[in-house]
Amino acid sequence: MLITKKLKIFIIVSLTLFLGLHSYAIVPDQTMIERALKDNRYFLDFINVAVSNFGTRKQEKLFGSANRTNFNAHRFFLRSNFSKAYKEIRASHETLRDLYNDILNNRFHIDAQYLLDMSAPVIIQSRDKLAERYLRLGYRDLEVSKQFYKVALNYNRFLFSNKIHFYIDSIKRARRAKRFAFYALIESKKSLSEKKRFQTQTLNQALNKSDYVEEKQPDYIKVRNTLKNLISRKIIVNNAQFFLHHDDNFGLINKNKTSILKLSIKELYKTEVSKPSNLKKVNTPKKNKNNGVP
Repeated sequence: MLITKKLKIFIIVSLTLFLGLHSYAIVPDQTMIERALKDNRYFLDFINVAVSNFGTRKQEKLFGSANRTNFNAHRFFLRSNFSKAYKEIRASHETLRDLYNDILNNRFHIDAQYLLDMSAPVIIQSRDKLAERYLRLGYRDLEVSKQFYKVALNYNRFLFSNKIHFYIDSIKRARRAKRFAFYALIESKKSLSEKKRFQTQTLNQALNKSDYVEEKQPDYIKVRNTLKNLISRKIIVNNAQFFLHHDDNFGLINKNKTSILKLSIKELYKTEVSKPSNLKKVNTPKKNKNNGVP
């Protein structure tokens, strides 16, 4: 009898806690929606670069669908309809989850592997230690990217936002792997006279280093200019859209590409403007032919 009472108490308490937590989870408040909308905007902005540079028709459609549901969520939020806003955010997250998964699996990992493998034979033969080091770092980051991807795949299927954060980490690592692939390629193709560690300097330069300080350039410009130089001298062949990958590696949309987010916003505007209006027409009195005189 005593055990039965304890079981009853345990069941009642468990049900109360479960129902309380469950009801809290499905009734979002303003703060929760604001945070979710902010996160979703970041997810859209981040993947916009990748889809704009490399996206297929399917990926562009997925992006447009995610942006539309995000727009609907904002609209419901402004109306203080937090329940519907939350549903739209969840729908947007679900679409983005599929988009991130697709572009990682079918683009970033394949491209990073190709760029690293492309320069590997030359680097191994040349025995350039610095180039080998860049290559090793690139392969390491590619492997870490794949690990993040696996974590995202095996994460709780209902926690879309958490899965997307792991996909973002995976894309960041894949981009860094491609950057190391370019560093390795450039280092392996430079002549000895172009490599800093083999350059000589005069006694005057050694004594007055402050007078010979090299102007520091951002990494993006330095790599781009070096690639242009090597391609123009026909030392390397641009057979893998180097500059498209280079821009994407630094989170930039290539000048020959168009932002999918901008196109999606334009499409949304056209759709909303073309909707039939529900406003009642106001009947205006007709003008009298006799200039208003009855």
